[in-house]
Parts: sequence; structure tokens; C-alpha cells
Amino acid sequence: MNNILNNKFYLLWEKAANFFLLNLLWVIACIPIVTIFPATAAMYGVIREWKMDGETSVFRPFWNNFKLHFKKSLLFEIIWVVIASLLFYDFQIVFQMTSAGFIPVKILLVLITATFLCMSTLLFPLIVQYDSKLKDSIKNMFIISFAYFPTTLLIVISGVILFLVVYILPITLFILVSLYGYLNFHLSHQVFTKIEKYRLSVSNK
Repeated sequence: MNNILNNKFYLLWEKAANFFLLNLLWVIACIPIVTIFPATAAMYGVIREWKMDGETSVFRPFWNNFKLHFKKSLLFEIIWVVIASLLFYDFQIVFQMTSAGFIPVKILLVLITATFLCMSTLLFPLIVQYDSKLKDSIKNMFIISFAYFPTTLLIVISGVILFLVVYILPITLFILVSLYGYLNFHLSHQVFTKIEKYRLSVSNK
């Protein structure tokens, strides 16, 4: 009995240590700022290997995934930063307008921003799961995020909670990001599995 408890405790401690190390590597890789997206893609790549291949190591898989997804994730970073900057700039202007005529514009801007956030939840899971072209990845993000909206909403809410916790307690940045990444990939992978099963059933008819 004691051996079983010791084994469970060891496995739990090993997982906790791996999440902490992964999170630490992510923070270090994000220090140049411009490498935030490649670092996040690398983190998701490690999580994918944990889930799909039963991998338990951290350092080598992280740097392998960093190099593997660097170009694609950096391109997405440029696109995402431009879009986010434009949305932020538009919010600054539009929501200062008090005229009732701007209400439809405000509603449209909120809807566009919400769409952008929903699509963003699938960005890194799709990068590490599929070797798709840029336009195909963006199209898939849009379709999947709304076709499986309850899952998307859950991921968004979890992300908002993460942001609030890290904002209140910045030290939690060193553990919560990898845990959120695991939750995000787990939920996204469930969606990917459903899609693959559907495609397989259709192709077999």
C-alpha cells in the first residue's frame, strides 16, 4: 500500500515539476518579446507530445518544437499583433464617440473582437497539430471555433480567469500558463478527434 502511495506521489510530483519547468522555459523564451508566439507554440508542442506520445521530458522537446514551429508562429505573431493593434486603436476612437449613430459601429467592433478572440483559442493547438498553410489554418480557426462554440467559450473563459489571476498574483505566471496550455490543447484535441472521426465516417460511406 505504501509503495502504491509513494508511486502516485512521485508521479504527481514529476508532473508538477514538468509543468513548472515547461512554464519556466516558456518565460525564458519569451524574454526577447518577439519570440512570444514561437515560445508558446513550443510549449503547446511539448504538451502535444505529452498527451499523444506519452513523452515526459521537457527541455529537448521544447527546443525542437521551438525550431520546428518558429517561422509559422512568427508569421502568425505579426498578423495577430497587427490585427490586435488595429482593434485596440479602433476601440480607443469609437468608444469615445457619444453619438447614437455610432452604436451599430460599436456593436460591429465588439463582434469582430469576439470573433478574433474565439479564433485565437485554436491558434496554437492547430499550429502544433496540423501542418497547414497559413490561409487554411485561419479558415479552420474560424470554422471550428464557431462550429464547436461551447468548447471555444470554455477556453475563452479559462483564459480570462488566467489573465485575472496572473494580473492579481504575477508570480502565478510561472505555473498557470502551462496548465492553461494543457487544458486548451486537451479541449481542442477533443474537437480535432471528433472532426477526424466525422471525416472518416463520411469517407467510408
